Amino acid sequence: MERCWAALENYWNGAILDSIEVAIKWASNMTWKGIAPIVHRVEATYEKGIKVLSQELEHYQTFWQPSETLPKWDITIFPV
Repeated sequence: MERCWAALENYWNGAILDSIEVAIKWASNMTWKGIAPIVHRVEATYEKGIKVLSQELEHYQTFWQPSETLPKWDITIFPV
């Protein structure tokens, strides 16, 4: 995720993001390693302490590749 943010910061290169629509447009048009992101605005409030059930998480874990050096903290997520 951090690498994606870094690529986005480089892409918009100081552009004035004076509205949510402008920020979403910039984010939607960037690519990282040739892959365009899926961008949408989340308007719901994120509640702390919410956990995903193990059964639900299993579907997403098929797209995860844990780091060999930091398997608990660092993963690569491959898009569908």
